[in-house]
Order: sequence, then structure tokens, then C-alpha cells
Amino acid sequence: MSEHSTSALLEVTGLEVTYQDVIHALRGVTMRIPTGAIVAVLGPNGAGKSTTLRAVTGLLDFHRGQIVKGTVAFDGTDLTRVPPAHAVRLGIGQVLEGRRIFGSMTVEENLRAASFEDRDMLEEVFTRFEVLAERRRQLAGYLSGGEQQMLAIGRALMTRPRLLVLDEPSLGLAPLIVDHIGQIIADIRAAGTTVLLVEQNTAMALDVADHGYVLENGRVVMDADSETLRNDPDIMEFYLGRGEGGERRHYADVKHYRRRKRWLS
Repeated sequence: MSEHSTSALLEVTGLEVTYQDVIHALRGVTMRIPTGAIVAVLGPNGAGKSTTLRAVTGLLDFHRGQIVKGTVAFDGTDLTRVPPAHAVRLGIGQVLEGRRIFGSMTVEENLRAASFEDRDMLEEVFTRFEVLAERRRQLAGYLSGGEQQMLAIGRALMTRPRLLVLDEPSLGLAPLIVDHIGQIIADIRAAGTTVLLVEQNTAMALDVADHGYVLENGRVVMDADSETLRNDPDIMEFYLGRGEGGERRHYADVKHYRRRKRWLS
């Protein structure tokens, strides 16, 4: 899917964010998330990925951050100053980094906490995640890491979001489980939900995404469809750990990457 093949559900324009009026976390970030697409936001730790998501979902205040310039618009509605609850009502669901499930509550109670009255959606989530249905009365804290991630995604789906925002869903998971999470994300999009995916696992993200933005030091340094990013020499070398011929590169071979990176030269 081309980034410009359909209307934008979410548009971030010239976004600048500071923390505690001192730390300049985002510097003129602009992104476009088309309706029905999966868009990945890539980059190392501290690049501004989670800050971008907080700006979209209204969570900056909780982290003592603020938008000082630029706009965030969801389906034409300005989100620049809206609280998180309003963003949810508009149709934005979020899975936070680290899953943040309620470990002392059952699987079903975790899901009902998101939307207590929506029994139809509850059964839809259990149909999508059969392992959760099998463990619906089990305490969530005893689930495996992959199962907890499924529960966190299922809880976000309980609000019937038009846009699902995922922050590092593969974090701490085994490779086989990461592949399964990637398939879940693809299935969610196939069912009609737009996805904004923040990931450090670049290979998984580019496998499922239509388009990607690379953030470094609070700026967008690359913006292209997934196939273009996957074949870009810098992305291959630093983010995928491979040379231009596809050979595996050792970390020692690329540790000076930031000094000689073509897009910052």
C-alpha cells in the first residue's frame, strides 16, 4: 500500500516536544498514517519514538512533557491538547511498552476493565486469542510474556479502536513469539484497524508494515515504504545487522555507524 493511496487517519505535523521545559525530545517530526495501513516508527533508544506516541495518545502530561510546536490530528480532529480518555473515545487504542496488565486480576477481568459492557467484543477477543479464552479465569500475572502481550493487545481492542498504537510489542519475547505477534498485528489490520507500530525489532516491523519512519535524536531521518527501507544500505547495516550483499555483520563492524551515516552527512 502506498502511503498516499488513501486518506490520512492520523497526521503529525512539525511536532516539537520538550520535557520539563529543558529536554528537547522531538524536533519538527512530521508523519502521515493512512487509513487501513500499518506504519512503523523505528529508531534506537532515546530517538523519540515513545514520545511521539505519547503526543498522539495524550500521555505527555503524565511524563512532564508538552507540545511546544506543531499539531497532531486524528481524522481531522486536533489532538494537540486532548486528554487520554478523549483520545480513546475518538477511537485510539494503545498498548504501552511493558504490557502493563493487571497481574492480580484474571484475564477476563483485565479485558472487562477496558469495556465492561461490551460482551460481544469480549467474545471476539477470545475468538482471536484462543489461549486467552482457555485462561480466562487465570490470574494474568501467571501468563507467559507472549500471553501477557496478547492480553494487552486484546484489552486495547476491547475499545474497538480505529487506530491501534503499539509501543514495542516484541520487547523481551522469544523469536518465535515475536513472529506470532507480527502475524497478530497483520491480522488486526486485515480486520480493518489502522496500526501505528513503534519497534526496535526492525526486521519484524518492516515485515508487517506498509511504510516506515526512522527517528534519530528527535528527528525523522528517513521516510519510505517498507521495501525501500529494507533494502537501504544504512538500514541493512545498522538496524538489520547485514551488509549490502545480505551477509551478517558483526556489531564491531558497525559501531562507528553514527559518525559516518550517509543521511546525517
